[in-house]
Amino acid sequence: MAFWKRVLVGGILLMAGVFAIPALALAKTPKIRLTGPPKERGQLVGQAFQIGVAATGFDTAWVEVHAPDGVVVLPMERKKTNYLTYTPQASGEHTIMAIAMVDGNARQWTSSITITVFPIDAAERAQWMVEKALSCVGSTDAAKYVEGTSLSEGDDWCAAFIGWCAKQVHIPYGAGLQAIFAGVDIYAEQEGQIACKTCRGNHLARFRAAVIPPQETPMPGDLVFFIWGSKQKAQLKAHAGYLEHWHGNASHVGIVTSVQDDNFTFVHGNIRRKGNLFGVVLNQSMDEMEGGTYADWVIAFGRPYYDYSED
Repeated sequence: MAFWKRVLVGGILLMAGVFAIPALALAKTPKIRLTGPPKERGQLVGQAFQIGVAATGFDTAWVEVHAPDGVVVLPMERKKTNYLTYTPQASGEHTIMAIAMVDGNARQWTSSITITVFPIDAAERAQWMVEKALSCVGSTDAAKYVEGTSLSEGDDWCAAFIGWCAKQVHIPYGAGLQAIFAGVDIYAEQEGQIACKTCRGNHLARFRAAVIPPQETPMPGDLVFFIWGSKQKAQLKAHAGYLEHWHGNASHVGIVTSVQDDNFTFVHGNIRRKGNLFGVVLNQSMDEMEGGTYADWVIAFGRPYYDYSED
């Protein structure tokens, strides 16, 4: 907008235009940016972490954390950098939003990220393991599952698949889910007293879990260990007498995903698929396997230590 006024210059009368600058053009324009936590870093229920915010040009600002159990509002101070402490109380996705405003202006300037908070409760951890395993059904990406282990794509990777799932849902190593051999380490604190030579060499590379006899009913999240009929001769050679006194040995492992009556479903990796590829498959215990059913070849179940804490 402009208005005109008369100006006398050198004895000559001139008309000069004067322009009015809109008030909003002079208003402050806030800048706001979340600087943490890193999206790729796993956060755990009950463990505090810091939310970093860099902001300028604001009068009022705050952070909202939209969690599965509600919304938490954290006020910010009027300074360029704020570090706010937040302790999640529920697992799942958390959307963190930093909001800045200027007095007299209804507009909000925002910055947001979404992070995942992982459970520490044993039952929740078991359920997250099940969901992660189910999400992999159909995958043939053996290289992904053996990454970070001593195995290659051509090796048996059924155990490595279980360990990969555990890493994705941030279950700690001490829960016993990291292994490269199917089977359970039943020789805790027995080093030097192990009669089986094979077990002396590889028991530490097996899973750690509470053993559940095959005739008992498993729970979702339990491991299921098999020795196929075609593998029994080799297993007897490596583990003499294991049929009378189990050595913790197995030829294959999967994770139980559901249980109904006498039937259970399970996800397992390193299974031959079409095109001679090996992948991740969902089966039922009553499905046919080597002239019987999968249930016929169960040597034991194992319940990982999902309640393990590193504190």
